[in-house]
Amino acid sequence: MRILLLAHGPSIHTRRWAEALRARGHEIRVLTAYPAENLTVPARVVGSPLPIHALRYLSALGAVRSELRAMKPDVTVAHFLPNYGLLAALAPARPFALACWGSDLLVNAWRSPLHRARARFVLRRAALIHVDARVLGEAAAALGAPAERIWTKVWGVDEEMLAAKPEDRAPRAAGGPVRILWTRMLEPIYDPGTFLRALGILKRQGVAFHASIAGDGPMRAGLTRMAREEGIESFVRFEGFVPAARLRELLLEADLYVSLSLSDSTSQSLLEAMAAGAFPIVSDIAGNREWVTHRREGYLVPTGDADAVACAIAEARRDPSAAAIMGRARAAVLARGRFADTVAELEQRLLALVRGAGGR
Repeated sequence: MRILLLAHGPSIHTRRWAEALRARGHEIRVLTAYPAENLTVPARVVGSPLPIHALRYLSALGAVRSELRAMKPDVTVAHFLPNYGLLAALAPARPFALACWGSDLLVNAWRSPLHRARARFVLRRAALIHVDARVLGEAAAALGAPAERIWTKVWGVDEEMLAAKPEDRAPRAAGGPVRILWTRMLEPIYDPGTFLRALGILKRQGVAFHASIAGDGPMRAGLTRMAREEGIESFVRFEGFVPAARLRELLLEADLYVSLSLSDSTSQSLLEAMAAGAFPIVSDIAGNREWVTHRREGYLVPTGDADAVACAIAEARRDPSAAAIMGRARAAVLARGRFADTVAELEQRLLALVRGAGGR
């Protein structure tokens, strides 16, 4: 197939999908509003570099239409509804598949009547709507997506991470500090402030820990100050964005993985942590509950509750059932969280769209 991919160039997820589809023998071309250095497939930056994001994307409409005429793709795949999904719908690209990322349906689409109308417009024009969690599928249906077009399938974890075995994990020194890992963006929706407050509580309680924060974002400077104010700066390492190899090292070193999202679908970061054998402590929201039952595959904690997070960390480090919990978490990802399986099914669904449209 000739596949036109409309997606955010700097995102690792864009590169991941593009390379996986190309590896299956398809011709891939990426159009993006933001340049990317690491894309290994043909790509083109479109639109004017305007400071207002919405206008930057809309200014790319002519370039998208021109590419559709020149490339004549068999199918177009647009990632994230409000920008690239809207471009595919307006162009119009036919047929096109929409890949939803979570906040586009759970948060953005509900901000105003205008946002809801835009979401309905795009959802009703997409021939296939890929969501990675039941909660996301429910949101799509509530916004008017035809039920028969919604495909629920987790994105999944790469085989390299799934190949990690318990013996690959870095052993924790007897009586040593508990090693805690955070891999989410430093943005309000992921609530990193509650994480640092929880670490401050642990320090005051005399719990020894080392925390690695592998992620970056607009809150980093404020969080660095907060770490100093909490007296934990010597126990917290801000790694920033890390390459895949370093992320794998951190996951295999971590005793506990913490994610405190206020809203999420299936978290790719959570699945990676579960696959690597880190003990999950995550916020009690619908997307996380699809993977973690409290005390079965990890711990669930109330959103925004630093005391509960600190308590969960302190308890998890001495939980006698920790090994069983981590085993069940890893087994869940092995059973239904493989990226290769999702790519194979996506390919078949895209082929069905092409055949339905009278293509090759």
